[in-house]
Amino acid sequence: MRIITFVSALFLSSNLAWGEDTFIQEHSYNYNFDSVNVGTDPNGGSLVTTFDSLNLNDINLSISGWSDVERLDEHDNWDYKRVVRAEVQKVFDYGWAVKNSLEDEGSHQTIDNSTGQYPDYDFILLSFSEEVQLDRLNFGWADFENGSQEVSVAAITDTGFNKLTSENSTWSSIISDAVSSSFSIERLSHNRGVSNLNFSSTAKYWLVGAYNTVFGTTSSGSTLNDAFKIAGLGFSNTTETKTNTEVSEPGALALMSLGLGLVLYRRKRRV
Repeated sequence: MRIITFVSALFLSSNLAWGEDTFIQEHSYNYNFDSVNVGTDPNGGSLVTTFDSLNLNDINLSISGWSDVERLDEHDNWDYKRVVRAEVQKVFDYGWAVKNSLEDEGSHQTIDNSTGQYPDYDFILLSFSEEVQLDRLNFGWADFENGSQEVSVAAITDTGFNKLTSENSTWSSIISDAVSSSFSIERLSHNRGVSNLNFSSTAKYWLVGAYNTVFGTTSSGSTLNDAFKIAGLGFSNTTETKTNTEVSEPGALALMSLGLGLVLYRRKRRV
């Protein structure tokens, strides 16, 4: 029995020479919309790739435009509520904008929340190939001359994405299970601006658009006067890496010696 005890002590000690470490790393990305693939599926097609050279983690991103400019039912008279696809346009060097079906052709396009006397809300859908946290939005142009500017943002689920792409839903139903909020746009110089977001949630699909109180309100927000072009964004993600580590040989020998010493001590006391 003593021999079995001794062997067991050595076996347990040798097991202690191995362990597993977990490393949580956060990666931050900055992306400017100089060129981008326009689509809804980030896992197919020729997509823009954002590259983290240190950790070799690449994330694909595509964008698409959406606006509530279609009739939902017979009671939806002019003040339309149904969200359908809209055209995404690059406006010179200012950034990306949305042209919905109620707007005229031209180079003046923005992401806005008003067409005449009726509100309609333009949004861009950011589709990532994996879940990320959206941290910042950069605006190459915003209509500060027309009052304070606000932006609405939502991290939507697969359910929300399916409602959006069905083109038979309202903004309120699309974000019914989403984490959403609205933010002020800080004026930097002339008509450029930035919004620093405070999300802690991650998602593959992010809606970014003109201020819509359905998404959340801001204390100084004014409605139906928001118009801007998105020039870039910042986002982050985390990765978990597990590695097996081996305790150094002196450490392993020390553990084995401790086990042997305990056995010898017990034998000496019994004599």
